[in-house]
Amino acid sequence: MTIRDAINRGYNLMGTAIVAISGFAFFPEFFTEDELTHKLDEGVLFLLALGSIAWYLTGKHKFSRTIVPILFTATALVMKLLAFFVFETGDPADLGDEFGALILFVITLAFLIWQYVSIKRIAAKEEAEVALVGSSR
Repeated sequence: MTIRDAINRGYNLMGTAIVAISGFAFFPEFFTEDELTHKLDEGVLFLLALGSIAWYLTGKHKFSRTIVPILFTATALVMKLLAFFVFETGDPADLGDEFGALILFVITLAFLIWQYVSIKRIAAKEEAEVALVGSSR
């Protein structure tokens, strides 16, 4: 495993793990919600959790520099925003449990975007150093 592979693996693990853990953590609410539209966001988060785990564990995805963890997190954020502004509007008790997830996904999305951009800079710096060492021989 190269340094770049290790960095990419850590980035991909962070993104998929947060989506997976939150999907499993919020899933019990699926059984306590009384309306189908209120169950939808927890159900989708659970499916995103399963999808993110499957994506990470299959093939060599975990070693690639990809936006997939950003897409999983953005989808989770959009689902919680829909729940907050559309599905659960008018029910203050149900709206209260969305705040934590919204904060989690906004912070995670910002962190993943920053990491994605930073990994590109690190890779460019590494390539420049390798080229410099190669040309000095």
